[in-house]
Amino acid sequence: MMININRRRFGIIFRSIFNAYLLRSHGFALYNAENSAPQVINKPKCVEIGDQRHLYWFTLVGMSDTRTTSSTLYPRFAEMFDRNPTLFKIGYIPTEKRVTELFRKYRIALPVKQIKFFIERKRHLDLIFNGNPLEIYSDVKTIDELMLKLNHLKKKNGIKNIFPGAKRKVFTLLAMFLSEFAEFDFEEVVPVDVWVQSIANSTHALSGEGVIDINKLEQMIRPVLVKVFKNFKHHHGAASATWILGNKFCSNCHRTDVSNNCPVFKLCDGPSLRMRHPESDKHYGRIERPFNPRGKFRKITIVSVS
Repeated sequence: MMININRRRFGIIFRSIFNAYLLRSHGFALYNAENSAPQVINKPKCVEIGDQRHLYWFTLVGMSDTRTTSSTLYPRFAEMFDRNPTLFKIGYIPTEKRVTELFRKYRIALPVKQIKFFIERKRHLDLIFNGNPLEIYSDVKTIDELMLKLNHLKKKNGIKNIFPGAKRKVFTLLAMFLSEFAEFDFEEVVPVDVWVQSIANSTHALSGEGVIDINKLEQMIRPVLVKVFKNFKHHHGAASATWILGNKFCSNCHRTDVSNNCPVFKLCDGPSLRMRHPESDKHYGRIERPFNPRGKFRKITIVSVS
């Protein structure tokens, strides 16, 4: 099984999306980071945009944002922190019983293991990085360098996992958040999430056939996307463009006409590979009905083995 990236086509596709976002054309005239991105429109009332407690809050919620509905998770985390300000306190480590009670009270529907993960992430963010998320990325430029840094710190401190459950995509997502609210010198700030992969697949930027794991494909796409996004990096909110396109338009493409809202509509096979939240199903390459494909079905199926 061989999956290849058509770099020229990939560049055309994603430059078109980012340019449309910056020009506020197509669907981006309606939706942008300021009015749609969960990390922007939701925050605890007791914090100021970009202050230390704000960065601290969305670091903890961002690391929990895996296989979830962001539009639900962020406001509930904001309410939980607003009403329980001790959670902002550096060095305060809540018990498992306490976090369980809070998650139930604020209807934060995460797997049971995420309760322990939340506690350990807070513990290590406080103890190792002084409660400052920017220190996580200090002295590194890429995700590969960051992984090496975290691995070194893990061994140095005798810790099994500094931020359990958080993988490369999560750290890129967090980097995107930080880049929007703070001075931040890091190269990889566009998460290669399920929408990036789905768009690359259905627009023929990927070629070949067979089954590929979501994490392996992420590693293939990441350096190509970083290169494409280089010229857009310092434009606030641009890193959210692919998520907005996927969440607002790709997810509805099988039932409504989005041709005027999608900047790559004519280059895309259509909704046959797109689902509302691909990670909600292990095989998110399967077809969702009803659908009206505009081209041949792609033969690449992207799966999650985690």
